[in-house]
Amino acid sequence: MPEFIQFIGGPLDGHRQDISAKKQPIPVVLHLEISRNTYRQLANESLEPDAPTTSRATYELSTGNYRFVAAKKPAEKPTAS
Repeated sequence: MPEFIQFIGGPLDGHRQDISAKKQPIPVVLHLEISRNTYRQLANESLEPDAPTTSRATYELSTGNYRFVAAKKPAEKPTAS
């Protein structure tokens, strides 16, 4: 029987991830790079090349769910002058 963990709050709010095949314990804290491809991958759509990261989201494991903690914009990359 599948076992799921749900994301509560933040950019992945409502997403349920099947973890029944995991052989190792799931992490207590997740730091995820969010881009347009994040949502495309969850919808089983083809990915866009070089989709930029729009934010980094942090989730913590709490009572069997991942709860949103914070998000921040990615650090800007230095540009050549």
